[in-house]
Amino acid sequence: MYGNVLVTLDGSAASERILQEVSRLDGDRLLKVTLLRVADEPGAVAETPHPLVAGGAVVPGGTVSVPPPRTIEDRGRAFERVRHELTAYLEAKVGELKGLAGEIETDVRFGDPVEEIVAEAKEKQVDLIMMATHGRAALSQVIFGNVAAGVIRSGIAPVLLVRPERLRERDDA
Repeated sequence: MYGNVLVTLDGSAASERILQEVSRLDGDRLLKVTLLRVADEPGAVAETPHPLVAGGAVVPGGTVSVPPPRTIEDRGRAFERVRHELTAYLEAKVGELKGLAGEIETDVRFGDPVEEIVAEAKEKQVDLIMMATHGRAALSQVIFGNVAAGVIRSGIAPVLLVRPERLRERDDA
């Protein structure tokens, strides 16, 4: 039924719950799965290096020890580092889906989660977007917004949402 599926993960245990649902899809018809992680844009680390001049006088026969210079991470390196870390996270999750689809890809994007998920769905021309909700109360959704609601409103593709287990248990009681 769905040949091209986009699965969003945010690194939380609640979001990883969606992987169980992906494994329930019909593997014979599932051609491609893309695991997507959207992150905030990392900032550069701007530590100043140690000064080259040390105060005081050198005693004859003595040595001056200068600490090693601190590495300064610019914005480009910060993006590379975060992309590498998040790609490693997604690659670890690929193992949970091995044998399910013909092709499993990973992608890391930076920016607004709703915009980036919708852009990825358009680029990949997905048949289904799968994501987990965090189960926030309605008031906090109004104040902070909701990624799932924004993706649904986009109308780019059908969206399958999975609620956290704690909400299911509360409903069953």
